[in-house]
Amino acid sequence: MDNSDLPTGETPQETADRVAASPLFGVTDEASRRRVIRQCLLAIPWIVVLVPLIFYLDSLRYGRAEVGPLGWGMTVFFVMYCLLTAIGLFFRPRTEFHSPVRLRGDWADRVGAFWLVSCAFGPFFGWIVTTGIIPITPTSWRWLYGLQVFLAAGVPLLLTLPLTRYVRGKSTLVALPMLVFVTLLPVLTALTASQDLWEGPVVSSVRFNGQPVWRLKHTGVELRSEKAF
Repeated sequence: MDNSDLPTGETPQETADRVAASPLFGVTDEASRRRVIRQCLLAIPWIVVLVPLIFYLDSLRYGRAEVGPLGWGMTVFFVMYCLLTAIGLFFRPRTEFHSPVRLRGDWADRVGAFWLVSCAFGPFFGWIVTTGIIPITPTSWRWLYGLQVFLAAGVPLLLTLPLTRYVRGKSTLVALPMLVFVTLLPVLTALTASQDLWEGPVVSSVRFNGQPVWRLKHTGVELRSEKAF
């Protein structure tokens, strides 16, 4: 395989160098590489404080006084962005930690290329599914929650599989923890939904007309129905 075999005509290392040298990062030499790594790491404490604070202050306008899942999700997204950027720049010149398996450029690589995108946006779209755009009722809750679990956990797990063939040699010390940890983050966002899928709704109260009120215990969502489930 040479560069002409790849869709962009670049090896992954050449693509990484081109992106690092772009105006967004400005990495052109060793000094600038160290500077950007330091900036990314120093940005993380600010992100952890400021992003939840912004969402908290905004929620006060609606009388909720909470950060909410979107706020925490956005915080994790920016923290991981800075952390992965710093890790990528740190190990770029340390070629002994690069995978010895050459990029194949086949369909599995094209699918696996969306792994990080799915880890970031899978939980977001899964959250949208169950935010009330479609009413969560006794007839819809199961497929809505099933779709959330699939988007937030199933898709990232599936897209991780094609990347495991590159976890070889010394790269295992970096790639394996990264694959496991980053994939675990979206999976955890679907934990309560998967528990509700497994256990089903429970009766939380009974209305004055004798009809039970069904609620999903782990997510705390009440099923919108006047009929018994």
